[in-house]
Amino acid sequence: MSWIAPSPEARREQFGRFLIGTGNIGGIAASTGPGIGLSDDEGFNLIDRALTEGAKIIDTADIYAGGNSERVVGAWRHAHPNADALIQTKTGITVDGPNLAPERVRHQLQHSIDVLGRVDLYLAHAVDPQTSWSDSLPVFSAAVEGGHIRAYGLSNVDEAGLSSALETADRLGLARPELVQNAYSLIVRDDDRSVLPLVEAEGLAYTPYSPLANGILAGRYSKGEEVAKGTRARNSPRAPGLLANPAVMSQVRKFDRLAAERKVSPAGLALAWVIHHPLLTAPIIGISNGSHWRGVHEALQIDWTAELGERINEIFPAN
Repeated sequence: MSWIAPSPEARREQFGRFLIGTGNIGGIAASTGPGIGLSDDEGFNLIDRALTEGAKIIDTADIYAGGNSERVVGAWRHAHPNADALIQTKTGITVDGPNLAPERVRHQLQHSIDVLGRVDLYLAHAVDPQTSWSDSLPVFSAAVEGGHIRAYGLSNVDEAGLSSALETADRLGLARPELVQNAYSLIVRDDDRSVLPLVEAEGLAYTPYSPLANGILAGRYSKGEEVAKGTRARNSPRAPGLLANPAVMSQVRKFDRLAAERKVSPAGLALAWVIHHPLLTAPIIGISNGSHWRGVHEALQIDWTAELGERINEIFPAN
């Protein structure tokens, strides 16, 4: 039986308006080192506030900060045994490349359960070209059927990979992947004509990460500002190319002017566009300091109209 709610509106209620990302606790994604990411105490405070602000799901991964993200989330959960928050984690990205070998997935899931206390939603963090879906998906399906997780999904997957996974699950009589987690923002809209139509047709949840394109849509680099050490843009493989693209940065500056016209921050307007996108369930939001909550508040409170959406789409047209 599917865990995911049957309608887009019910799924948004199920997932909340946003998921809180914890990949910046102890590092940023797979990067660690002095001055990178939040401390343990800052991570605890981030989770506490996120739930107060309305988050329902805490997102992490076994590779984030060398395992420190999962460790802190697990410690937080141990200190809050009655919290309603769902725990979502991922496996499959390693220092040697994608790895969804069945034995490794089984081992990593049990490890994550041990560290986190439980895992509600479990995602394949990447597509592994060396392991077929017919080998890896039975492990995820068995975890659902055995009651170890509520549902599973796929991250960093293209249309062909998602279609193949769904076909494989149906052909083998397995529990289907129910969630998709890809990079998606006004700047990065690769899924517009590929993954999103399939997500809609199959009734899947779609929880985009990097909705601010590593801070580019937060107005931080519109005037050519240098990317500082320890920021998401510094640790992103995609951000340097976007920042060096004159056409993209021209769009960003037009967007900044529209945000100023509407008397909101660029971050608030960019998040509002994602939150009100009819095919998206809820974005994963990473918060590095208290001031970043301003954009979240603006996004949730903005007077959204079709006309505003059209003006934004004129600046950043679909791919």
